[in-house]
Amino acid sequence: MNMGQVLFHIVQKREDGTRPMYQRLCRKTCMNGGKLLTAILLLAFFTVLGTDSLKSFGVRNTEHMRKISDEDFRNEFFSDGMWEREEDLSAQCRQYLKQVKNEAVYFPVPESTLDPSLETSYADSWMKERSYGGKRGHEGTDIMAVQDQRGLYPVVSITDGVISNLGWLDKGGYRIGITTGDGTYYYYAHLDSYANIKEGSPVKAGELLGYMGDSGYGPEGTTGNFDVHLHLGIYFYRDGEEISVNPYYLLKFLENNKLKYAYS
Repeated sequence: MNMGQVLFHIVQKREDGTRPMYQRLCRKTCMNGGKLLTAILLLAFFTVLGTDSLKSFGVRNTEHMRKISDEDFRNEFFSDGMWEREEDLSAQCRQYLKQVKNEAVYFPVPESTLDPSLETSYADSWMKERSYGGKRGHEGTDIMAVQDQRGLYPVVSITDGVISNLGWLDKGGYRIGITTGDGTYYYYAHLDSYANIKEGSPVKAGELLGYMGDSGYGPEGTTGNFDVHLHLGIYFYRDGEEISVNPYYLLKFLENNKLKYAYS
């Protein structure tokens, strides 16, 4: 076969639809590359999906195992975030969360109908350092009086309950402890004086307990060591253990449930 016959033979094969070898290889490589890229993308997608699912499962599993003594639960108690993941909480945590929601009715300091400037303020001071009686964390929320005058602002009960403690404590001054029917303990401290109440008596939500003061941090009758305010604490008792929770978010919830009293 001469050179002309060879060239004719190659051209004839091309016209018959037969591609040169390098074109066939390129096409095959591109097809395989496309399949490989698709596989990589699918693998990445399902890996991310699986990771997110595992993470979500892990979070739910952690919430289901949480106890009311866990610091995260105590710190975030009654917060919007806690309510958003209520279904993921353990039965124990849901029990106490719903318990407080069912029993808490009123913000503990009423508004004045005579002087709107007599406001209060408070911040999330949970576990902030305190030093009287030794270094410790602050287990409560301080509701501060804008007008620093003891005996002016009334204090009412947040809930129904029974007065289980009444009298002086070195740290809390004149204080009141009210236990609800489900066992939650609400602690009102640093009062200036009491209303007509006595230990062991039942109280109703909104009932007058006494007046805000600055008592405490010393022997009975000590005043003036800090500004006038109400210290509010909330405690649960489970298996012989006293467990405090942050009252801040409950107070935020009760902001729209303030009674109105005539005082100035």
